[in-house]
Amino acid sequence: MAAVFAPLGWRAIGGPAVHVALMEREVVGRRCWLDRDEFSRLFAACNLLPGPGSTQLALLLGLRRAGVRGMLLAAVLFIGPAVLVMLGLAELYLHVGADRQVQLVLLGVDAAVVGIVARAAVDLSALGRRGIAGIVIAAAALAGGILQLNPLVVLAGGGLISYVVWAVSDVLHGRDGGGAHVAAAVPWLAAVTVPAAATGLVPLALIFLKIGAVAFGSGYVLLPFLHADLVGGSFHVTDRQVADAFALSQVTPGPVFAVAAFLGVQISGIPGGVVAALAIFAPSLVLVPLVNVVVRITEAQHAIRAALDGVVVAAVGLIASACVVLARVSFAGPIEVVTAVAVFALLWRWPRSQPFGLALGIAAGLLVMATTR
Repeated sequence: MAAVFAPLGWRAIGGPAVHVALMEREVVGRRCWLDRDEFSRLFAACNLLPGPGSTQLALLLGLRRAGVRGMLLAAVLFIGPAVLVMLGLAELYLHVGADRQVQLVLLGVDAAVVGIVARAAVDLSALGRRGIAGIVIAAAALAGGILQLNPLVVLAGGGLISYVVWAVSDVLHGRDGGGAHVAAAVPWLAAVTVPAAATGLVPLALIFLKIGAVAFGSGYVLLPFLHADLVGGSFHVTDRQVADAFALSQVTPGPVFAVAAFLGVQISGIPGGVVAALAIFAPSLVLVPLVNVVVRITEAQHAIRAALDGVVVAAVGLIASACVVLARVSFAGPIEVVTAVAVFALLWRWPRSQPFGLALGIAAGLLVMATTR
């Protein structure tokens, strides 16, 4: 386990698709722990859970290979480097983040992240409910995200609409409806609410614990949650800090969820970063051992599966709305707009070329810095 995940934790740069490809190369191609079909089924099962899919796949591989100890070791080795790097960058950001030249360079990287997130939204649009219902759910979620509705309400609404469409179709086709299952369709959507005036490590932990338990669809769906829970409140986080955290997460190894460590440092120093990171990943440690149960339930209860399909589509709409928020922060001029479009086009042609897209963002930031002197 250590031989696989220790180097992987430092090499896994480029987002979930790269993480999964590296894991497949190690555990399927090199070590033959399982075949490609089983690997694909495990990853699909992880996508039924809220939380970071590639991280949960690493935990599930550890669990299957070496039990709970293997899962914990995989967690430490795969998540640990990302958290350590983000803690260091966050502390550095506290001291130099306000420097104008640093801000201009990060502006180019932020613009590149807009292209990366937009491409991720397109990729994820192939998941979940299809057809007119899926388009309606995604469009409503996009509008809800732009209007800054609570992301939990948006996700729950997507699940409910999808369930209703499934139930009506069931009745029209003469099958037994699933009305009794609607309450169980998205059971994890009941989440803690932290008072707006609350500060300190405990409220911070509760916020990130909630986000880790409900962020469904991709690491990029964190953006609307972070905006809703942290920006403009007593935590004094800005949209620019959130955008910079995501930009830095793209050039560092490991899961996107490690942005929690960066933002925790901005709120309460290194202790806040450690607490936020532990809280956001904690739900995955609980959910991964239950993945087989979740798969059996969703296969047996079509109502639950229908609702989850709607939640996934709503998550795509929220990710698209996050692009709008990022664009508002990042697009200070034509260079940033061109950068975002160029990165999107680059990833459209070569989906795993994320590091080159980020290099383009850095170059754009340097160009902005040079032209504004």
